[in-house]
Amino acid sequence: MKIGQDSILGLFFAITGIVALWISIQYPLGTAGRMGPGFFPVGVSGLLVLTGIGVLVRSISSPGELLSAVKWKAVVMVPAAAVAFGLAIEPLGFFFAVLLLLVLCAATSVKFRLEWKSALGALVFATLCTTLFIQLIGLPIPVLGTLFK
Repeated sequence: MKIGQDSILGLFFAITGIVALWISIQYPLGTAGRMGPGFFPVGVSGLLVLTGIGVLVRSISSPGELLSAVKWKAVVMVPAAAVAFGLAIEPLGFFFAVLLLLVLCAATSVKFRLEWKSALGALVFATLCTTLFIQLIGLPIPVLGTLFK
């Protein structure tokens, strides 16, 4: 039996959801009117488990695309970009850390070209993220880091 991409994706979603559910049920749930810190993570991780099961059922019922070669560049670069984002927040600030994250993740694609359209898109996305997370939600993260002070 050959393993398809959908089977692996379904297993990944289900296992990730189960682990997240196991971690999140340790926090108080609260009620629908007064939600505790575990309310939202339990809901999201439960949905992730259901999604994983759905993808697994679909992969069993219909033949999907077989697993192709692993793209190691993406496997290494995407987690490295997340670590770089975390390390860059203090010195660069949220805005430039988001830009760094976008460029590093996009660089994993063979189609990636740093042109004016992609640069403009990254700037717009970083601006939207900064507005949403810092201005609207109020996360206590500086927009510009210590390098710019």
